[in-house]
Amino acid sequence: MFYLTVPSEDACHSSVPPAPEVDAEFYGMGKNLYRNYHAGLNEQLPDDWSPFRNRTEFETAEFLYSRAQMSAPNINTLLDLWAASLLKHGDMPPFADHKDLYKTIDNIPIGGVNWQSFKIQYSGEKPDIPDVPSWMNQQFDVWYRDPREVARNILANLDYVNDFDYRPFREYSVSKDERHYQDFMSGDWAWQQADMIATDPDALGATFVPIILGSDKTTVSVGTRNNEYYPLYLSIGNVHNNVRRVHRDALCLVGFLAIPKTTNGHKETEEFRDFRRQIFHSSLAKILETFKNPMSKPEIARFGDGHYRRVFYGLGPYIADYEEQVLLTSIVRNWCPRCLAPHGKLDEDALCRCEAHREALFEEETSDVLRCDFGIVGSIVPFTNDFPRANIHQLIAPDILHQIIKGCFKDHLVTWVEKYLHHVHGKREAECRMDDIDQRLAAATPFTGLRRFPQGRGFKQWTGDDSKALMKIYLPAIEGHIPTDVIRTFRAFLENVITEDTISQIEDALCRFHHYRSIFLRLGVVPTFSLPRQHSMKHYPDLTRLFGAPNGLCSSMTENKHIKAVKQPWRRSNKYNVLGLMLVTNQ
Repeated sequence: MFYLTVPSEDACHSSVPPAPEVDAEFYGMGKNLYRNYHAGLNEQLPDDWSPFRNRTEFETAEFLYSRAQMSAPNINTLLDLWAASLLKHGDMPPFADHKDLYKTIDNIPIGGVNWQSFKIQYSGEKPDIPDVPSWMNQQFDVWYRDPREVARNILANLDYVNDFDYRPFREYSVSKDERHYQDFMSGDWAWQQADMIATDPDALGATFVPIILGSDKTTVSVGTRNNEYYPLYLSIGNVHNNVRRVHRDALCLVGFLAIPKTTNGHKETEEFRDFRRQIFHSSLAKILETFKNPMSKPEIARFGDGHYRRVFYGLGPYIADYEEQVLLTSIVRNWCPRCLAPHGKLDEDALCRCEAHREALFEEETSDVLRCDFGIVGSIVPFTNDFPRANIHQLIAPDILHQIIKGCFKDHLVTWVEKYLHHVHGKREAECRMDDIDQRLAAATPFTGLRRFPQGRGFKQWTGDDSKALMKIYLPAIEGHIPTDVIRTFRAFLENVITEDTISQIEDALCRFHHYRSIFLRLGVVPTFSLPRQHSMKHYPDLTRLFGAPNGLCSSMTENKHIKAVKQPWRRSNKYNVLGLMLVTNQ
């Protein structure tokens, strides 16, 4: 880009009227340019706190509602005391009571997409018996907010202006001319979608907005019944990964899906299993239907920078753990949701799954052949069937948390080490060696970025953070207790997780990991390596090329969102009609 430098008016004229007040901003590479913005045309005055009357009122509401999360009776008590202390001065507190506070918060123009619901129930053939399963007659409620309006709110949010990509791009380093993958729009998938959209003459100059979805069941209390919720989240691919990962509301709650339940005698029947799968897909199709038209014809949307642009939407990656991926792709468990590798030989090279191949199989094969030879549940209609340019098998996002950190490291490798010690040394000697490993972990030198484990690795429930911290110090702790090839297996695996500079390094680490892990099979520690979560690492190079850095689509984001969207409102409630409180809190 070339810049034409001209003398300023002050330099050309000796006497000019004083310039109006301006807002100055440095920008560009090296911040070697600056812009002066006219202060008189700001969209909002700096002291405009509407719908709050002033800054004190806003900060009071933010403290009581967001930070302290104070209950309504306690808010009333505090405001009454506040009012009593101001009475002698003839003044009043910012709010009269909790209703006044909540009403003011509800008047904030950003957000405020209302909740709505629909009912869904079984519509197939019912058995001709007196005792019809209860789930066949039951209606299930699905609550949701218009996802299109939620997406438009994200587009219009001022906070994301400097962390937003309006077009797909390909980034290269100047020194090596090497391709870089970081944020979502730097990947090939967004570029390919733009190629398809650009064939439409109406798409000229439009902005492509990928819709990123995620869902996962969560439990709010172990000690009560009906304690499960099924939240559905939405984000867009234009915001940078760092914005989506931190708590900046770029990942929004848009629905609560139904969780059908029945008696123990019916829950394992094929009819009920298919109903649970189909109710999930039908609910998603209904919730997302407002995106159908603007996926084919652009609509006008306001962006955070104040400009209006024509927008094309498209279904993007779906953030999910393996159980959810099985449900999304309608496959049989222990098969891969992305490729056609046989469930007993997942490490074999195989073609990718696609909608065209799936449709062809439906026309030629029976349901038994689909299930046994291809791992497909043929009776389910995927929700992507109703939307253009959507291939659910391609849209399965990488899940670092469950596939690599909790899966391959914690559930596989760490467990295999313990099994190996018991297999080779017997129970007594194995326990002594495990105690020594724990002592080494506890003796790790304190250092910035390292977490200490005073009790070793023997804690009951591992979190993702526990596993990530243990990965940094586990390798030297097991050295001397296990064979060299096991050490090399861990080293290759940890390089695969930590090294994200180039895809070739990841591929090389994967090859070495697959080579050295065979020692566990030779020693009889494990019967097979056909494990879906471990197999998923094979797809990470291609997924990085498609969607950018994998950490931008990790299920750790939805799990963190559970805390704010589901668990905190549940804890603040009186445990009566809790879903209603969650809906209001997340509106």
